[in-house]
This record gives sequence, C-alpha cells and structure tokens, in this order.
Amino acid sequence: MHECCTVSVEKIMADDHKPDGTCCLVTEETDAPLRAICPRSGTGSIKIQHRTIEHMVKPELVEQIVDSQYYYCANADCEVVYFSQTGTSEFTTEDLRLKVFAKDQGKDVYVCYCFDWTRGRIEEEIRETGVSTASRDVAEKVRAKLCECDIKNPKGVCCLGDLNSTIREIKEKYLPAG
Repeated sequence: MHECCTVSVEKIMADDHKPDGTCCLVTEETDAPLRAICPRSGTGSIKIQHRTIEHMVKPELVEQIVDSQYYYCANADCEVVYFSQTGTSEFTTEDLRLKVFAKDQGKDVYVCYCFDWTRGRIEEEIRETGVSTASRDVAEKVRAKLCECDIKNPKGVCCLGDLNSTIREIKEKYLPAG
C-alpha cells in the first residue's frame, strides 16, 4: 500500500494525504516540463499521463494520440482538454467520453469520477440533510485503495480538492451562514 493511503481518513478527507502535493497514482515520469501553456487559452496547464488520455478520449480517437507529453488545460472557457507538448495534437471536450468537471458546470457532471459523486448528488444531499458525506465516502475508499483517479478523472489525479471546494460552494449557496 502506498504511504498516502495509510494515513487517517480525516487527513485524506482534507486532501492532505499526497506527499509533496503529488498523487500516489501518478507514476509516469518524462523529462518534459511539469507545466506548459495551452496554445488556445494561454492558461498554465499540468502534465498528464498517456494512460489518462487513452481512457478519456472516445475509442475512435485513441489512435490519434501522438508520442509526446500531453498537458491538461483546466480553463473553463477553453474547449481544449489535452494538448501535446509538440503542438501537433489536442483533444477538446467534444473528443472525450465524459464531461469534464472544470469545463462544465452542470449538475450531472462528476466531481468524483471513481465513486459517482456529481454536483447534483452532492447538492441534493446537502439540501436534504445539511451535510455531505462525499468527502468521507471518497476518503474511506481511497484508503482502501479502490480509486482509479489516474484513469477515471480527466485531470488524472485525486478529486478531493475539487470535491471539498464543491461541497463548500454548495453549502454556502443553500445553508444560512452561522
């Protein structure tokens, strides 16, 4: 078991379980820079593994993946999700099998792709109970090594940062301050 999966559920829930800020699932290493600029939006973008792209793009597009480092653009206003370091290849939201959390604000969009937590599911739980069990649910499953963030999340890493932010935003929207 990787060391980040052996910490307490509370530490995982807080998204404080990744050594040096890296996800324990990210194992592919290349000499390419960790960040690159999206050619369409000019946004700083993070390095992504080939296996993430291979699982995310529509099956008929897998053959279009080139042998180059790819990057993930999280800019909500940019349709590009992945682009190659060489500038010869890119994949947009239309090229992916799933909607991308950072680029689609819909309630049916996954926040946690491994365990089926959508914005709508989180919102419904908060509206009905005043709390969300999503972080604890995901943290317990991460600790049990049941996640596959590297291939199920378009970002290629753990969702807990996005999940916790989403829970806070929804709580602020539906629950009175105090």
